[in-house]
Amino acid sequence: MGKKRHKSKKQRTKRDRSQGIAMSRRPAGGIQLVTSEGDALVFTNAHYQHAALEEIRQILKQAEDFGIEDDLKPEPDGSLHFPWFETRSGVRSLFKSIGQRILANLTLTPTTLEVEAMSQQRLDDCCQRLEQLLGDRIRLVETRAKSASQALRESKPRVEPEEPFMPPPEVIAEIEEKMLREWIDSSIPALGGLTPRQAVKTPEGRQRVLELIGQAGRMQKMIKKTPGTFAPDYCKVKKMLGLE
Repeated sequence: MGKKRHKSKKQRTKRDRSQGIAMSRRPAGGIQLVTSEGDALVFTNAHYQHAALEEIRQILKQAEDFGIEDDLKPEPDGSLHFPWFETRSGVRSLFKSIGQRILANLTLTPTTLEVEAMSQQRLDDCCQRLEQLLGDRIRLVETRAKSASQALRESKPRVEPEEPFMPPPEVIAEIEEKMLREWIDSSIPALGGLTPRQAVKTPEGRQRVLELIGQAGRMQKMIKKTPGTFAPDYCKVKKMLGLE
């Protein structure tokens, strides 16, 4: 199946530092979620096949923009999860990022390479970078794109449409999982600019990361969670970082 690329719409946005997502008003007065670059928020995915696991891992490890480190351990199924960082200078942004900005999340298995991004432009850029580095070691099978509104339409219909809309649990869970994985590989000022994954390499860093996780948990308990809101369980980070 060939590549299918779509140009992203540019929108002027308000800032939302906490989640790296902003809102812009459509001409008709509606609200649209956009990325920090101003592109429409779209759930995108690219699926590659390959037969060179270790070679691909070493090439991406040597590249400065992929978060593959020596201590990155595979999941029980053998898959590796890692981010793709923004390393280009002078890139337009609606607000200043703290630490490195994560543009996509990747999953490498013994036979496949999956790319997930929150806009079509981010996916296009990541695929271009991968194909530049890996060449014919990977073969694109398909790309998919699903707008936020499309994801909501495909969810289970509401029993009572007149009630206020609540995002479906599967959409919330997917976004919360992405938020946690991005936090693990984000530069944290409280860790001296290190990412949590880097900090846990030392006893002092492990203790500080555990303290941050505890603080996040206490703060979430103080805030009443209402249906449809994002509240990622930072305790899951312990398992992701091997702290349990």
